Amino acid sequence: MPKALFFSIPGHGHVTPSLPVVQELVRRGHEITYFVTEEYRTSVESAGATFHAYSDIGNDYFTSQGLSGSVPQRVAQAMITTSEQVLPQLLAHARDSQPDYVMFDSMCSWGRLTAQILKLPTVASLALAPLTTPPPATMLKLLPLVLPLILRDLDKGIDANRRANRLTKAYDLPPLNFVGILNNLGDISIHYTSREYQPFADTVHDSVRFVGWTPYEAPASAPFSYDRVQGRRLIYVSLGTLNNENAAFFRACIDAFAGGEDFVMMTTGKRLDPESFGALPENVAIYSWVPQVDILKRAALFISHGGLNSIHDSLYFGVPLLVVPQQAEQTLNAMRVVELEAGLMLKRGQVTSQAIRASAARLLTEPKFKANAQQMGETFRATGGVTRAADEIEHLLHMR
Repeated sequence: MPKALFFSIPGHGHVTPSLPVVQELVRRGHEITYFVTEEYRTSVESAGATFHAYSDIGNDYFTSQGLSGSVPQRVAQAMITTSEQVLPQLLAHARDSQPDYVMFDSMCSWGRLTAQILKLPTVASLALAPLTTPPPATMLKLLPLVLPLILRDLDKGIDANRRANRLTKAYDLPPLNFVGILNNLGDISIHYTSREYQPFADTVHDSVRFVGWTPYEAPASAPFSYDRVQGRRLIYVSLGTLNNENAAFFRACIDAFAGGEDFVMMTTGKRLDPESFGALPENVAIYSWVPQVDILKRAALFISHGGLNSIHDSLYFGVPLLVVPQQAEQTLNAMRVVELEAGLMLKRGQVTSQAIRASAARLLTEPKFKANAQQMGETFRATGGVTRAADEIEHLLHMR
Protein backbone atom coordinates (compact mmCIF):
# COMPACT_ATOMS: atom_id res chain seq x y z
CA MET A 1 0.00 0.00 0.00
CA PRO A 2 1.82 3.18 -1.18
CA LYS A 3 2.26 6.02 1.31
CA ALA A 4 2.55 9.66 0.32
CA LEU A 5 2.96 13.07 1.89
CA PHE A 6 1.18 15.94 0.15
CA PHE A 7 2.45 19.47 0.85
CA SER A 8 0.17 22.33 -0.20
CA ILE A 9 -0.10 26.05 0.37
CA PRO A 10 -3.17 27.54 2.11
CA GLY A 11 -5.26 28.73 -0.83
CA HIS A 12 -8.55 27.34 -2.11
CA GLY A 13 -7.26 27.68 -5.65
CA HIS A 14 -4.39 25.35 -4.81
CA VAL A 15 -6.03 22.84 -2.48
CA THR A 16 -9.33 22.34 -4.33
CA PRO A 17 -8.05 20.95 -7.66
CA SER A 18 -5.87 18.40 -5.89
CA LEU A 19 -8.65 16.83 -3.81
CA PRO A 20 -10.34 14.72 -6.53
CA VAL A 21 -6.96 13.15 -7.33
CA VAL A 22 -6.28 12.53 -3.64
CA GLN A 23 -9.73 10.96 -3.34
CA GLU A 24 -9.02 8.61 -6.27
CA LEU A 25 -5.61 7.61 -4.89
CA VAL A 26 -7.15 6.86 -1.49
CA ARG A 27 -9.82 4.77 -3.23
CA ARG A 28 -6.99 2.74 -4.78
CA GLY A 29 -5.44 2.11 -1.38
CA HIS A 30 -2.84 4.88 -1.11
CA GLU A 31 -2.27 6.35 2.35
CA ILE A 32 -1.93 10.13 1.98
CA THR A 33 -1.07 12.62 4.69
CA TYR A 34 -2.00 16.09 3.52
CA PHE A 35 -0.16 19.12 4.99
CA VAL A 36 -2.04 22.42 4.91
CA THR A 37 -3.71 24.77 7.41
CA GLU A 38 -6.67 24.18 9.71
CA GLU A 39 -9.18 25.88 7.41
CA TYR A 40 -8.95 22.93 5.01
CA ARG A 41 -9.29 20.10 7.52
CA THR A 42 -12.88 19.17 6.57
CA SER A 43 -12.17 19.15 2.83
CA VAL A 44 -9.00 17.10 3.19
CA GLU A 45 -10.61 14.56 5.48
CA SER A 46 -13.66 14.33 3.19
CA ALA A 47 -11.27 13.32 0.39
CA GLY A 48 -10.06 10.46 2.58
CA ALA A 49 -6.59 11.78 3.40
CA THR A 50 -5.08 12.21 6.85
CA PHE A 51 -5.00 15.91 7.69
CA HIS A 52 -1.84 17.46 9.17
CA ALA A 53 -1.71 21.16 10.09
CA TYR A 54 1.47 23.18 9.60
CA SER A 55 2.70 24.55 12.89
CA ASP A 56 4.26 27.73 11.43
CA ILE A 57 1.85 28.61 8.59
CA GLY A 58 -1.58 30.15 9.20
CA ASN A 59 -4.79 30.35 7.21
CA ASP A 60 -3.99 34.02 6.46
CA TYR A 61 -0.55 33.22 5.02
CA PHE A 62 -1.18 35.22 1.82
CA THR A 63 -3.48 37.98 3.04
CA SER A 64 -1.40 38.85 6.11
CA GLN A 65 1.68 39.41 3.92
CA GLY A 66 -0.14 41.11 1.03
CA LEU A 67 0.85 38.34 -1.38
CA SER A 68 -0.80 37.83 -4.76
CA GLY A 69 -0.07 37.16 -8.41
CA SER A 70 0.63 40.88 -8.84
CA VAL A 71 3.74 40.77 -6.62
CA PRO A 72 5.65 37.61 -7.68
CA GLN A 73 9.00 38.76 -6.28
CA ARG A 74 7.48 39.11 -2.81
CA VAL A 75 5.74 35.74 -3.17
CA ALA A 76 9.02 34.07 -4.08
CA GLN A 77 10.74 35.63 -1.07
CA ALA A 78 7.92 34.44 1.23
CA MET A 79 7.97 30.91 -0.19
CA ILE A 80 11.71 30.38 0.22
CA THR A 81 11.76 32.04 3.66
CA THR A 82 9.00 29.69 4.77
CA SER A 83 10.97 26.78 3.32
CA GLU A 84 13.93 27.71 5.51
CA GLN A 85 11.66 27.76 8.57
CA VAL A 86 9.66 24.56 8.07
CA LEU A 87 12.10 22.19 6.37
CA PRO A 88 13.68 20.74 9.55
CA GLN A 89 10.33 19.64 11.03
CA LEU A 90 8.99 18.40 7.69
CA LEU A 91 12.12 16.34 7.13
CA ALA A 92 11.79 14.86 10.62
CA HIS A 93 8.17 13.91 9.94
CA ALA A 94 9.05 12.41 6.56
CA ARG A 95 11.89 10.34 8.01
CA ASP A 96 9.55 9.00 10.70
CA SER A 97 6.68 8.18 8.32
CA GLN A 98 8.87 6.83 5.48
CA PRO A 99 6.62 7.70 2.52
CA ASP A 100 7.00 6.07 -0.88
CA TYR A 101 6.55 9.37 -2.71
CA VAL A 102 5.86 13.07 -2.17
CA MET A 103 3.19 15.25 -3.79
CA PHE A 104 3.35 19.03 -3.61
CA ASP A 105 1.64 22.10 -5.02
CA SER A 106 3.83 23.65 -7.70
CA MET A 107 4.26 26.81 -5.60
CA CYS A 108 5.20 24.81 -2.50
CA SER A 109 8.99 24.87 -2.62
CA TRP A 110 9.31 23.25 0.81
CA GLY A 111 7.47 20.19 -0.52
CA ARG A 112 9.81 19.77 -3.45
CA LEU A 113 12.89 20.35 -1.28
CA THR A 114 11.75 17.74 1.26
CA ALA A 115 11.44 15.15 -1.50
CA GLN A 116 14.77 16.09 -3.08
CA ILE A 117 16.66 15.87 0.19
CA LEU A 118 15.20 12.42 0.90
CA LYS A 119 15.55 11.31 -2.76
CA LEU A 120 11.89 10.36 -3.07
CA PRO A 121 9.76 10.25 -6.25
CA THR A 122 7.88 13.52 -6.77
CA VAL A 123 4.47 14.48 -8.14
CA ALA A 124 3.75 18.17 -8.66
CA SER A 125 0.16 19.45 -8.52
CA LEU A 126 -0.21 22.31 -11.00
CA ALA A 127 -3.01 24.58 -9.82
CA LEU A 128 -1.45 27.36 -11.92
CA ALA A 129 -0.34 27.06 -15.53
CA PRO A 130 3.28 25.98 -16.03
CA LEU A 131 5.62 28.45 -17.68
CA THR A 132 5.71 28.25 -21.47
CA THR A 133 7.66 29.95 -24.25
CA PRO A 134 5.42 32.17 -26.38
CA PRO A 135 6.55 33.19 -29.88
CA PRO A 136 8.35 36.55 -30.08
CA ALA A 137 5.30 38.45 -31.34
CA THR A 138 3.24 37.24 -28.38
CA MET A 139 6.06 38.03 -25.96
CA LEU A 140 6.14 41.62 -27.20
CA LYS A 141 2.38 41.85 -26.66
CA LEU A 142 2.73 40.54 -23.10
CA LEU A 143 5.68 42.73 -22.12
CA PRO A 144 3.59 45.69 -20.87
CA LEU A 145 1.90 43.30 -18.44
CA VAL A 146 4.84 41.09 -17.49
CA LEU A 147 7.72 43.60 -17.27
CA PRO A 148 6.28 45.62 -14.36
CA LEU A 149 5.83 42.35 -12.43
CA ILE A 150 9.48 41.47 -12.97
CA LEU A 151 10.77 44.91 -11.97
CA ARG A 152 8.45 45.43 -8.96
CA ASP A 153 10.09 44.55 -5.62
CA LEU A 154 13.26 43.50 -7.41
CA ASP A 155 15.16 43.54 -4.11
CA LYS A 156 12.76 40.88 -2.79
CA GLY A 157 13.52 38.67 -5.79
CA ILE A 158 17.26 39.10 -5.27
CA ASP A 159 16.85 38.14 -1.62
CA ALA A 160 14.76 35.12 -2.64
CA ASN A 161 17.54 33.92 -4.95
CA ARG A 162 20.15 34.45 -2.23
CA ARG A 163 18.13 32.46 0.29
CA ALA A 164 17.44 29.70 -2.23
CA ASN A 165 21.14 29.36 -3.07
CA ARG A 166 22.05 29.20 0.61
CA LEU A 167 19.39 26.60 1.30
CA THR A 168 20.21 24.31 -1.62
CA LYS A 169 23.95 24.46 -0.80
CA ALA A 170 23.22 23.50 2.80
CA TYR A 171 21.48 20.32 1.62
CA ASP A 172 23.78 19.68 -1.38
CA LEU A 173 20.97 20.16 -3.92
CA PRO A 174 20.95 21.66 -7.43
CA PRO A 175 20.44 25.44 -7.47
CA LEU A 176 16.86 26.72 -7.25
CA ASN A 177 16.31 29.98 -9.14
CA PHE A 178 13.49 32.50 -8.93
CA VAL A 179 11.39 30.71 -11.55
CA GLY A 180 11.92 27.38 -9.82
CA ILE A 181 10.75 28.75 -6.48
CA LEU A 182 7.32 29.60 -7.92
CA ASN A 183 7.06 26.88 -10.55
CA ASN A 184 8.21 23.64 -8.93
CA LEU A 185 7.84 20.60 -11.18
CA GLY A 186 8.15 16.95 -10.22
CA ASP A 187 9.16 13.69 -11.84
CA ILE A 188 5.65 14.01 -13.18
CA SER A 189 3.51 17.16 -12.96
CA ILE A 190 -0.27 16.81 -12.91
CA HIS A 191 -1.85 19.74 -14.78
CA TYR A 192 -5.61 20.11 -14.28
CA THR A 193 -6.49 21.25 -17.78
CA SER A 194 -6.48 20.08 -21.36
CA ARG A 195 -3.79 20.54 -23.95
CA GLU A 196 -6.36 22.50 -25.97
CA TYR A 197 -6.79 25.06 -23.19
CA GLN A 198 -3.10 25.45 -22.32
CA PRO A 199 -1.45 28.27 -24.31
CA PHE A 200 1.64 27.11 -26.25
CA ALA A 201 1.14 23.58 -24.95
CA ASP A 202 3.92 22.21 -27.13
CA THR A 203 6.49 24.17 -25.08
CA VAL A 204 5.57 22.85 -21.61
CA HIS A 205 8.06 20.71 -19.69
CA ASP A 206 8.18 16.99 -20.52
CA SER A 207 7.07 16.12 -16.98
CA VAL A 208 3.63 17.74 -17.47
CA ARG A 209 0.62 15.43 -17.80
CA PHE A 210 -2.64 17.03 -18.96
CA VAL A 211 -5.47 15.34 -17.06
CA GLY A 212 -8.37 17.71 -17.64
CA TRP A 213 -10.60 19.23 -15.00
CA THR A 214 -12.67 17.52 -12.32
CA PRO A 215 -15.04 19.88 -10.47
CA TYR A 216 -14.84 19.44 -6.70
CA GLU A 217 -17.99 19.94 -4.69
CA ALA A 218 -16.88 20.94 -1.21
CA PRO A 219 -18.88 19.64 1.74
CA ALA A 220 -21.77 22.04 2.32
CA SER A 221 -21.73 23.95 5.59
CA ALA A 222 -25.47 24.71 5.28
CA PRO A 223 -28.40 23.95 2.94
CA PHE A 224 -28.59 26.19 -0.12
CA SER A 225 -31.88 27.14 -1.79
CA TYR A 226 -32.66 28.14 -5.37
CA ASP A 227 -36.31 28.96 -4.60
CA ARG A 228 -35.90 32.65 -5.41
CA VAL A 229 -34.65 31.95 -8.93
CA GLN A 230 -38.18 30.89 -9.93
CA GLY A 231 -37.18 29.56 -13.34
CA ARG A 232 -35.36 32.72 -14.42
CA ARG A 233 -32.05 32.69 -16.27
CA LEU A 234 -29.25 32.65 -13.67
CA ILE A 235 -26.18 34.91 -13.64
CA TYR A 236 -23.47 34.10 -11.11
CA VAL A 237 -20.98 36.70 -9.82
CA SER A 238 -17.84 36.01 -7.74
CA LEU A 239 -14.36 37.44 -7.17
CA GLY A 240 -13.02 34.24 -5.61
CA THR A 241 -11.53 33.84 -2.15
CA LEU A 242 -8.53 36.20 -2.00
CA ASN A 243 -8.69 39.60 -3.75
CA ASN A 244 -12.46 39.90 -3.33
CA GLU A 245 -13.03 43.10 -1.31
CA ASN A 246 -13.99 45.23 -4.31
CA ALA A 247 -17.35 46.57 -3.10
CA ALA A 248 -17.58 48.98 -6.05
CA PHE A 249 -17.52 46.03 -8.43
CA PHE A 250 -20.42 44.31 -6.67
CA ARG A 251 -22.40 47.56 -6.60
CA ALA A 252 -21.83 47.99 -10.33
CA CYS A 253 -23.19 44.46 -10.89
CA ILE A 254 -26.25 45.24 -8.75
CA ASP A 255 -26.93 48.38 -10.80
CA ALA A 256 -26.32 46.54 -14.08
CA PHE A 257 -29.00 43.91 -13.50
CA ALA A 258 -31.45 45.57 -11.07
CA GLY A 259 -35.04 44.97 -12.13
CA GLY A 260 -34.06 42.84 -15.11
CA GLU A 261 -35.47 39.48 -16.18
CA ASP A 262 -32.43 37.51 -15.00
CA PHE A 263 -31.76 36.40 -11.43
CA VAL A 264 -28.31 37.30 -10.12
CA MET A 265 -26.47 35.39 -7.38
CA MET A 266 -23.33 36.98 -5.92
CA THR A 267 -20.83 35.77 -3.37
CA THR A 268 -18.56 38.21 -1.56
CA GLY A 269 -16.39 35.85 0.49
CA LYS A 270 -15.49 36.35 4.13
CA ARG A 271 -14.25 39.94 4.17
CA LEU A 272 -17.28 41.78 2.75
CA ASP A 273 -20.53 41.52 4.68
CA PRO A 274 -23.49 40.94 2.31
CA GLU A 275 -25.59 43.08 4.67
CA SER A 276 -23.36 46.07 3.89
CA PHE A 277 -25.06 46.44 0.50
CA GLY A 278 -28.39 47.32 2.12
CA ALA A 279 -31.73 46.65 0.45
CA LEU A 280 -31.31 44.75 -2.82
CA PRO A 281 -33.45 44.52 -5.95
CA GLU A 282 -35.83 41.54 -5.95
CA ASN A 283 -33.77 39.75 -8.62
CA VAL A 284 -30.41 40.00 -6.79
CA ALA A 285 -29.14 37.88 -3.88
CA ILE A 286 -25.77 38.24 -2.13
CA TYR A 287 -24.14 35.56 0.05
CA SER A 288 -20.80 35.19 1.80
CA TRP A 289 -20.59 31.58 0.54
CA VAL A 290 -22.29 29.60 -2.22
CA PRO A 291 -21.79 26.09 -3.71
CA GLN A 292 -20.03 27.31 -6.86
CA VAL A 293 -20.02 24.02 -8.75
CA ASP A 294 -23.72 23.43 -8.12
CA ILE A 295 -24.58 26.98 -9.23
CA LEU A 296 -22.57 26.66 -12.45
CA LYS A 297 -24.56 23.56 -13.36
CA ARG A 298 -27.54 25.94 -13.61
CA ALA A 299 -25.97 29.26 -14.66
CA ALA A 300 -26.12 30.95 -18.07
CA LEU A 301 -23.22 33.36 -17.36
CA PHE A 302 -20.36 33.62 -14.86
CA ILE A 303 -18.94 37.05 -14.03
CA SER A 304 -15.60 36.13 -12.47
CA HIS A 305 -12.22 37.42 -11.31
CA GLY A 306 -10.56 34.89 -13.61
CA GLY A 307 -8.90 32.51 -11.18
CA LEU A 308 -7.92 29.37 -13.09
CA ASN A 309 -10.15 27.08 -11.01
CA SER A 310 -13.16 29.30 -11.59
CA ILE A 311 -12.49 29.43 -15.31
CA HIS A 312 -12.17 25.65 -15.42
CA ASP A 313 -15.38 25.17 -13.43
CA SER A 314 -17.24 27.49 -15.78
CA LEU A 315 -15.97 25.98 -19.02
CA TYR A 316 -16.50 22.44 -17.73
CA PHE A 317 -20.23 23.19 -17.59
CA GLY A 318 -20.22 25.18 -20.84
CA VAL A 319 -20.87 28.54 -19.17
CA PRO A 320 -19.38 31.61 -20.92
CA LEU A 321 -17.43 34.10 -18.81
CA LEU A 322 -17.18 37.83 -18.28
CA VAL A 323 -13.76 38.07 -16.64
CA VAL A 324 -12.86 41.07 -14.46
CA PRO A 325 -9.26 40.39 -13.34
CA GLN A 326 -8.22 41.57 -9.88
CA GLN A 327 -4.50 40.82 -10.31
CA ALA A 328 -1.98 40.38 -13.12
CA GLU A 329 -2.02 36.59 -13.25
CA GLN A 330 -5.80 36.67 -13.74
CA THR A 331 -5.37 39.06 -16.66
CA LEU A 332 -3.36 36.36 -18.45
CA ASN A 333 -6.16 33.88 -17.73
CA ALA A 334 -8.73 36.33 -19.07
CA MET A 335 -6.73 36.86 -22.23
CA ARG A 336 -6.86 33.11 -22.87
CA VAL A 337 -10.64 33.02 -22.39
CA VAL A 338 -11.02 35.87 -24.87
CA GLU A 339 -8.64 34.17 -27.32
CA LEU A 340 -10.79 31.02 -27.18
CA GLU A 341 -13.91 33.17 -27.72
CA ALA A 342 -15.47 31.60 -24.65
CA GLY A 343 -15.91 34.96 -22.93
CA LEU A 344 -15.04 38.63 -22.67
CA MET A 345 -12.81 40.69 -20.38
CA LEU A 346 -13.32 44.00 -18.61
CA LYS A 347 -10.26 45.56 -17.02
CA ARG A 348 -10.79 47.11 -13.60
CA GLY A 349 -10.77 50.63 -15.03
CA GLN A 350 -13.48 49.66 -17.52
CA VAL A 351 -15.96 48.37 -14.94
CA THR A 352 -19.20 50.32 -14.96
CA SER A 353 -22.77 49.10 -14.70
CA GLN A 354 -23.25 49.99 -18.38
CA ALA A 355 -20.16 48.03 -19.48
CA ILE A 356 -21.19 44.99 -17.41
CA ARG A 357 -24.72 45.08 -18.80
CA ALA A 358 -23.54 45.45 -22.41
CA SER A 359 -20.94 42.66 -22.09
CA ALA A 360 -23.44 40.34 -20.44
CA ALA A 361 -25.94 40.99 -23.22
CA ARG A 362 -23.39 39.92 -25.83
CA LEU A 363 -22.40 36.80 -23.94
CA LEU A 364 -26.02 35.75 -23.45
CA THR A 365 -27.19 36.40 -27.01
CA GLU A 366 -24.24 35.60 -29.30
CA PRO A 367 -24.20 31.78 -29.67
CA LYS A 368 -20.45 31.46 -30.28
CA PHE A 369 -19.56 32.16 -26.65
CA LYS A 370 -21.60 29.30 -25.23
CA ALA A 371 -20.62 26.97 -28.08
CA ASN A 372 -16.91 27.60 -27.50
CA ALA A 373 -17.28 27.21 -23.73
CA GLN A 374 -19.02 23.88 -24.27
CA GLN A 375 -16.34 22.74 -26.70
CA MET A 376 -13.59 23.54 -24.19
CA GLY A 377 -15.52 21.69 -21.48
CA GLU A 378 -15.58 18.63 -23.72
CA THR A 379 -11.77 18.71 -23.94
CA PHE A 380 -11.58 18.71 -20.13
CA ARG A 381 -13.78 15.61 -19.91
CA ALA A 382 -11.95 13.80 -22.72
CA THR A 383 -8.49 14.09 -21.15
CA GLY A 384 -8.82 11.35 -18.55
CA GLY A 385 -9.45 13.20 -15.29
CA VAL A 386 -8.56 11.67 -11.95
CA THR A 387 -8.26 8.19 -13.44
CA ARG A 388 -5.51 9.38 -15.79
CA ALA A 389 -3.80 11.28 -12.96
CA ALA A 390 -3.78 8.27 -10.62
CA ASP A 391 -2.62 5.98 -13.44
CA GLU A 392 0.32 8.30 -14.16
CA ILE A 393 1.30 8.37 -10.48
CA GLU A 394 1.12 4.59 -10.14
CA HIS A 395 3.16 4.21 -13.34
CA LEU A 396 5.84 6.46 -11.85
CA LEU A 397 5.96 4.32 -8.70
CA HIS A 398 6.11 1.12 -10.75
CA MET A 399 9.04 2.46 -12.82
CA ARG A 400 10.93 3.24 -9.57
